[in-house]
Amino acid sequence: MMMTRHREGAEEVTQDAFVRAFSRLHLYDESRPFYPWLATIAVRLAQNWLRSHGRESQRVSPLFEPDREPSSPNEPVDSLITIERERQLWQSVAALPSGERTAVVLYYRDGMKVNDVARALGVTGGTVKTLLFRARKKLRSALETP
Repeated sequence: MMMTRHREGAEEVTQDAFVRAFSRLHLYDESRPFYPWLATIAVRLAQNWLRSHGRESQRVSPLFEPDREPSSPNEPVDSLITIERERQLWQSVAALPSGERTAVVLYYRDGMKVNDVARALGVTGGTVKTLLFRARKKLRSALETP
């Protein structure tokens, strides 16, 4: 969903990623972490899906909202404020351009290293650092605006 912004596209890409990973498991280097290898496959398939489906999937949607909702009306105000800030942050992330959005999610949410994000996106580590810098600048601006 992070890249396709389209539920059916995300399901298609996810299925294809697992099938492709399984069929190419013999190519996996066991000395490296598994998740970045799988994420690379998924990101590349999502990029291909976007190319073949054009701009129809570029609508903004609330894809990154936190799963947690307030548990009761009596929940402390500080906790509710934190939940709302998280919601605003992920809505702002969802509005970023595709490359920046993908870099932010892979780096911050998924905890991938810069080199692993670079490999997944098919770019250099310097490019990932630039994408993250631009994204942070845009997010800072979006979140400071009242």
